[in-house]
Amino acid sequence: MPLFRNIHHNPEFFPDPKHFDPSRFEVAPKSNTFIPFGNGVHACPGNELAKLEMLIVVHHLVTKFRCEVVGQQRGIEYGRFPVPQQGLPAKFWKEVFNHQI
Repeated sequence: MPLFRNIHHNPEFFPDPKHFDPSRFEVAPKSNTFIPFGNGVHACPGNELAKLEMLIVVHHLVTKFRCEVVGQQRGIEYGRFPVPQQGLPAKFWKEVFNHQI
């Protein structure tokens, strides 16, 4: 299994790779440098559905809920996938918006 994390954190392709910078994707990355769903004949067949589902979830989270991290972050544990060492406990609550038109 390729180590996609190593590809995605290569400073040759992504300057300052540990810095969260969504604007780096305003221009499409160089071919075969960002492959979260695999590539070629072994690419995930559900990648478009997964992307759509992620967009829907994120949309609802940011438009209807507020959140905060509870406790302290203790770092990242790197394995097949990077995960918070002690988990990432968070508190979510539904935000009531008062829109006037």
